Amino acid sequence: MTKKNKLTRNERRLAKKEAKAQKKSRRIPRQNPLPGMEDGKLQAIENAALDYAELRDERQALTVKEVELKQKLIDLMHKHEKTEYKRNGISVKLVVEQEGVKVRVKDESDLPVPAPKTDVEVKEAEAVPF
Repeated sequence: MTKKNKLTRNERRLAKKEAKAQKKSRRIPRQNPLPGMEDGKLQAIENAALDYAELRDERQALTVKEVELKQKLIDLMHKHEKTEYKRNGISVKLVVEQEGVKVRVKDESDLPVPAPKTDVEVKEAEAVPF
């Protein structure tokens, strides 16, 4: 048995996804106006419309990924039988009525700095006669 590729199965899968994403993120082709043609000002409108369409398409692709990750998070919350999870500024709350999640992530600068732990015992001093 010989190895055709030195990439693992997961690496090949990720490379394929990346190539597909790059293919989708290509700019929409634009045609320059021919000399002597009118409506030169409409070119700006066309460029703005194409820019908008490109961003819209990227957002829609991200929405698909967001839905997949949201479902994965919901499944993990069910698997670990949690309705709420808080740790290190990350807060996840499972909303049962509409089967969704609310996620909040705080910046590290917003997190409270934990007080240093001290294990010092304080004993009362005995009265010493003068």
